[in-house]
Amino acid sequence: MAQQSDTEKPDDSNAREVVLPGYLLRQQDGIFVDMSQFPVGSGFLGFVDRLFSEGWRFQGLDYSLLTDLLYDRDAALDAHGSAAKVRLALDIVDFPPLRKALYKAVKVDAESKLAEYLFEPVFLEAVSEQPVYGEPGADGVALVVGAERKTELVPTSLDPDEFIAEMWLKGVRYGIDVAAVAGVISRHETARIEIARYLDATEGSDAEIEEASDALRRDNSPKRLANGKADLRRFQNRFPQISGGSRLLKKKKRVLGKPGFKVSGAIIEPPIPADFDLLTLAGEGTRVENQGVNEFIVATREGFLSLDVATNHISVTEKIENKGGVSARTTGDLSLAGDEFIEHGEVQEGRVVEGKNMTFRSAVYGEIVSHGGLILLEGNLSGGSARSRGGTITSNARAFNSVIESWEGGVTVKYAESSLIMGETVNVERAVNCEIIATRVEIGSAEGCGVAGKVIRIASSSACRDKETIVSMLVPSLLTMDAQIRQVQKSIADGEQAVADKEQQLARIKEDGEVGKYLALAASIETGSVKLNPVQQANWHKMSDRFAATNAAMKKLDVEMRELSQRIVSFGQELAYLMQARERSGEGIDCAIAAVAGDTRVRTMVAYNGTSEFAKLNTAELRARLREQGFPPEQVFTGDEGSFDWHYELPPIA
Repeated sequence: MAQQSDTEKPDDSNAREVVLPGYLLRQQDGIFVDMSQFPVGSGFLGFVDRLFSEGWRFQGLDYSLLTDLLYDRDAALDAHGSAAKVRLALDIVDFPPLRKALYKAVKVDAESKLAEYLFEPVFLEAVSEQPVYGEPGADGVALVVGAERKTELVPTSLDPDEFIAEMWLKGVRYGIDVAAVAGVISRHETARIEIARYLDATEGSDAEIEEASDALRRDNSPKRLANGKADLRRFQNRFPQISGGSRLLKKKKRVLGKPGFKVSGAIIEPPIPADFDLLTLAGEGTRVENQGVNEFIVATREGFLSLDVATNHISVTEKIENKGGVSARTTGDLSLAGDEFIEHGEVQEGRVVEGKNMTFRSAVYGEIVSHGGLILLEGNLSGGSARSRGGTITSNARAFNSVIESWEGGVTVKYAESSLIMGETVNVERAVNCEIIATRVEIGSAEGCGVAGKVIRIASSSACRDKETIVSMLVPSLLTMDAQIRQVQKSIADGEQAVADKEQQLARIKEDGEVGKYLALAASIETGSVKLNPVQQANWHKMSDRFAATNAAMKKLDVEMRELSQRIVSFGQELAYLMQARERSGEGIDCAIAAVAGDTRVRTMVAYNGTSEFAKLNTAELRARLREQGFPPEQVFTGDEGSFDWHYELPPIA
């Protein structure tokens, strides 16, 4: 019989008892496995090996469960649950040597992947004692005088449970096709069949990255306009914008492969899947978070998505950074929402980039438009344009055959050739065959240029390919202002003359003796120095009625003189303003050329509204205007050597 014990080692005592480990339970209807106590490791395998080695076997064995318990504990737990009690066999019984002898050797290939067995009829020796009779007696009955042992072979059958135990001892410990074995045995066939096959290892999967947000995807479809039409020059969403806290990438954890097993039970290890650290991908503006069982790269701020192929980093930056250039194939025209944009590639001819603060590391052949920010050109500007509305433009390379415009801002250019440059202030180290307009212009070397401004500083000026350098000093238009001044002066003079005329009229009225007496009496009565009795009061009313018309005429003249005096004061204030404005219009207009090294001409050019009137002209008109030599009265300097220093002085009012 078998009894339950906490030890796993079968005990071979005189009673031939099997000592079961604590996780195997003998119950009325079989041997059960307590999954809650089933051990981790090789404890169960050792128990089975000792069980079979000591001449025991299972009866009514669930071979599939045995295999899972031996080689795939997790599968058994998943199938039955960790708290289940599952029947493994009906019983554990003795496997006598006579029965063991029925099982032949098994053929296993060199790689232990297949096992074959030749099934043939099997026999057991049956020993019986036959009586030996002597000679019959007088009564004719033969007496038994002894016994004779007789041996004969009796056909028998193999047993699938015995087969499993014996194959274990012969080295086949995995993958037995129990159904095939039982079928051959039940049919009493003679056949060599494959009784066991190995299980190859199952490959796992490498750790991978999954997108955790739809916002990561660029949309390079044509941009939809408000009227429903498509703008084929622009993409729908070239630079995705990310909100703070958004999940960007999810790490799909690697899945380890499942080991395989040879028929010997030896493990076939699967290859180790590749893994990576998500931290190595997290760039600026991101962090790695563990959320539940998953690991994510999360944006730490609002900004624009940046994928750096060189460093393999994903970042969320406050600036947009692009390395593929701007072309019809890569980006189309760009209208940028961010405050800062950095482009490392070229801007193709015909492409338009609109934004605020923009830096271009490579050559620009297209159009750049900034809405009040900085345009920084670190590569050449060739055949293109850079325009900033109220911002600044800096070109640290070469500008050729291009337009640079920032009417309300500053422009700084290292080298410019055949270009049109406009700004509030312009600073060019070297300008060749350029047209330059600004309130304040500073040029290191001007060669064959047309320059216009109010304050112009040139270190060296010369001609270029038979083109002289023409400097146009923008001076105010005084005709209208002087006409206004003269008109105001005339109005003041006319007002003063009108006051004088009315004063003479008033004096003539007062020269009349009767009028004089009336005025004197009226003044005395008004001050209270003369007191009138009732009779005198009546006479005074009669006298006032007689001089009523005269009194009204004098009051009218007095009112008119006061009005004229006020108008004279107003005209005087207007005249003072006009005079100050005239003075201011001519202030700070000066030109200094340190070295005249070639044909140079300096002229005055009347500008009604400073440089703002040039903003209305197209490129061709601007170039033509700045190449005008002017009329003789406008000429200030013409020469090809020396130096020049000039300050504008206002002419007298015409």
